Amino acid sequence: MWPRVGEWTDFRGAGPLSPAAAVNLWPLTAWGYEAWRARALSLLSGRPFPLGEELGRMRASLEPVEGGVFLDLGTATGLYARALLQAGAGWVYALDLSPAMLRAARRRARGLGGFVPLLARAEALPLRAASLDGVAVGGSWNEFAEPEAVALEVARVLRPGGRLWLVFTHRSGSPLQRAFGRAGLRFPRLEDLLALLAPLGFALEGWREGSAGFVAGTKLPTGE
Repeated sequence: MWPRVGEWTDFRGAGPLSPAAAVNLWPLTAWGYEAWRARALSLLSGRPFPLGEELGRMRASLEPVEGGVFLDLGTATGLYARALLQAGAGWVYALDLSPAMLRAARRRARGLGGFVPLLARAEALPLRAASLDGVAVGGSWNEFAEPEAVALEVARVLRPGGRLWLVFTHRSGSPLQRAFGRAGLRFPRLEDLLALLAPLGFALEGWREGSAGFVAGTKLPTGE
């Protein structure tokens, strides 16, 4: 029997959190998250990059969306989950390790059927194998403590033909990134992320704009 944390079944299991991840447990972080996200890709890419453009690219990469079952991995306040449901998704699992983020996500998704919050870690998804049409990761990849384990889990839960969309902050070697690295954030290079995912059965496309990195892909049928 899984324990409960307030209204949530807690699938997180035991294990420490990095300082960077622990900040997401604060209600204040959840309160200000979407204001930051609205500006994040503009700051990272060095050009005007509105949130609407990001959400449009995400939906296009995960098509067909209508009626599908998706995972918003590291959902925070549910930006991607809401966008997918508004585009006609049948079911979206909104997974995060922060109860405060999930409370905010559920409040913002009120009235959208098919929104399923999950309190869990990305390294151990409480979902069946080959059960999803798509997985979207909207910037949380840098916070995952074990990216190799997360990649294996994403490959496991996607059905053949399932799609992947991933946004991350690319390694720059800046003093600020080095400071964040000491707090537990990880900043991969695009080529390293593609090399991690490709052997797990993905056909991938990757690109970057400044320090913003993007990966879109499809889970190949076994043997391809």
